[in-house]
Amino acid sequence: MEEVVFGCSEQEKDNVEVGCSSFEMHAKEKSVDLDLVENIVPEAGMMRDSEEEVYKLYIEYARREGFGITKKSTRLGDDGKLKYYMLACARGGKRICTSKNSFNPRLSTKVNCPAKINVIVGNDGRFTISSVNLEHNHALSPQKARFQKCNKKIDAYVKRRLELNDQAGISLSKNFHSLAVESGGYENLTYTEKNCRNYIAKARQFRLGVGDVVALGKYFSHMQQRNSKFFHLIDMDVEGRLKNVFWADARSIAANEAFGDVISFDTTYLTNKYDMPFAPFVGVNHHGQTVLFGCGLLSKKDTETYVWLFKTWLECMSGKAPKAIITDQCMAIQGAVRLVFPNSHHRLFLWHIMKKVPEKLGGLNEYKAIKKILKHITYEAVDTQEFEDTFLKMMADYNIEKNEWLNSLFKIRDRWAPIYVKGIFWAGMSTTQRSESVNAFFDGYVGPTTSLKQFVKQYDNALKSKIEKENKADFASFNSCFPLITDCYFEKQLQEAYTNENFKLFQDELRGMIYCNLTLTGSHGAVYLFQVSDVVKGKEGAFRKQVVYNVYTNEEEFDIKCSCLLFEFKGIICRHICKVLIEKNVKDVPSRYILPRWRKDIKRMHTYVLNCYDDPQNTEEKLRYNKLCSHFSKAAELGAKSNDKYVFLMKYVDEAIEKLMDNTTCKEKLTPMLSEATNVPHQKFLTPLKVRSKGRPPSKRKKSKVEEIIVRNKKKVFLCSIIFITSYDFFR
Repeated sequence: MEEVVFGCSEQEKDNVEVGCSSFEMHAKEKSVDLDLVENIVPEAGMMRDSEEEVYKLYIEYARREGFGITKKSTRLGDDGKLKYYMLACARGGKRICTSKNSFNPRLSTKVNCPAKINVIVGNDGRFTISSVNLEHNHALSPQKARFQKCNKKIDAYVKRRLELNDQAGISLSKNFHSLAVESGGYENLTYTEKNCRNYIAKARQFRLGVGDVVALGKYFSHMQQRNSKFFHLIDMDVEGRLKNVFWADARSIAANEAFGDVISFDTTYLTNKYDMPFAPFVGVNHHGQTVLFGCGLLSKKDTETYVWLFKTWLECMSGKAPKAIITDQCMAIQGAVRLVFPNSHHRLFLWHIMKKVPEKLGGLNEYKAIKKILKHITYEAVDTQEFEDTFLKMMADYNIEKNEWLNSLFKIRDRWAPIYVKGIFWAGMSTTQRSESVNAFFDGYVGPTTSLKQFVKQYDNALKSKIEKENKADFASFNSCFPLITDCYFEKQLQEAYTNENFKLFQDELRGMIYCNLTLTGSHGAVYLFQVSDVVKGKEGAFRKQVVYNVYTNEEEFDIKCSCLLFEFKGIICRHICKVLIEKNVKDVPSRYILPRWRKDIKRMHTYVLNCYDDPQNTEEKLRYNKLCSHFSKAAELGAKSNDKYVFLMKYVDEAIEKLMDNTTCKEKLTPMLSEATNVPHQKFLTPLKVRSKGRPPSKRKKSKVEEIIVRNKKKVFLCSIIFITSYDFFR
């Protein structure tokens, strides 16, 4: 389609038609070496072989002078080829107001600047500058030329680095700052942080597809192609809209066989713009690290939804229910646990309860004193009788017997208070630490603003990180160990059996024996009963009081138990049992007291599952690029050691670049490769609706007096503005 030519004379238009023979003759006299383009001032009659060379000449001149350029009016010939175009100052042209509100105008750079060059294309395909205007009607700033749009560019090295750092979870601000440091300052960059942010957004879209739900479906299909044991299930409503989704990879399913006896389940972490609760099933491995057993995204927080999720997880794990499960205080979750896991021990997250103390009790007159007593009986009670007596006494002393929240806690005390739950094996998941939360597994990877597209990628990054940490811990346990601190025979036994993390916990018990005193209180044949007095430390580490524990031993059956129940809770023998073993001169701990889940000499099935979270975008081109970067880095390190080496290297690099850009001297033999992708059929489903949050909607939130006054004043100002505008238009 032919375009209208602006800003050229009739003579110039005639020259376009006849092929510009006069300009071609004049251009031969003014032809210059392209290597000196940075020193050239555009002149009429200059000739170049391509449009790119003309652009390079003018952009270099504009950069030196301190203005930006843009390509304007063009004209095509009858054959559809380019015949004429104009390169002008970016501030040329008139300002056109596009804002609907004249009281809120937008920024404009247009000042009708006349600076420009006109370029015509001859019949021989050469480009000639027909006329030049170098005068500007505005100030120029060479120091700020890098901010001009035409000077902003991101090369391949920077693009690759931005992508790699983004996939590694490095924030864009740190990513951009590292590039500025490498280049010697922000003034040496040819791009801004916004350019980097826009590129990363496009790169993410390329990696993950165009839509949240589509990306999720493609991710599932891709993972199932990699490993047929990948499990996923999508629940949709009658309109075909995504409601709930659950998935678990082959490694997570295999890990459940070894460590799925205790799981924790928490949905208090919102991870995406739809406010869909993220619901991962998490346990701990032989190093005490968090390990994933599958996860889901839910549309609601009701019993029906949780029942669907739990049954789906149970189906994925071949019907193997956990022996114990930890959840938050949500009544819907508790109801679903009773229905799906009726034989599993159920405990509540203690930190969920304790974080509500300021909210529930903060308005009481004696809040500080009540809080201190509540923490004391929660963390430091040594038996159930002490807990109950102190709790009831606190409520009576401060006249809070009718407090509904405290009464509800007391009724379910066997589900959250440490003194009640310590008799059950919880795989060392402490009742007092925040780290027991399943959120800790994905900390630093996903957050409340994460989209589903970003989530599937960050999910892979989190899994890869956890696998690497487990491999590193395995290596450390096999190649190093903590030295012995006693002459006990069984310490050496456990040093060889336990992972480093668990052996360290056992050594803490050995150190605690210095506070223990042993007394034999009775015996009957092979059965002995000991009393071990111990000094119990308070939460702040100060000595609190002396407590006596009963240790029962049966030498015939190799049975030993302690009333502190540490082994039942953590699976590690306590200091009181150790004291008795030393007294009885026991050399080897019975095998039943060395749990397989804490051993380092067992090869578990999930370690045989190959890592399926590698980057699927690692094409041959990217692999070649990474290999070249590695070699170039080595060459740069050697070339920077002296000026002679630097000049030598730069000379050959420039020659190599010139030859690589010349397709006639460097021809690649392309072998077409046909690949058949196995498309897993899946039903098309719609984007999920945003989940309604609990509590009072933000629009109905009670406002303070100050907020009400501010809102009222804003309304008055707005009404006055409307009246003024209406009156002005009327009288005008």
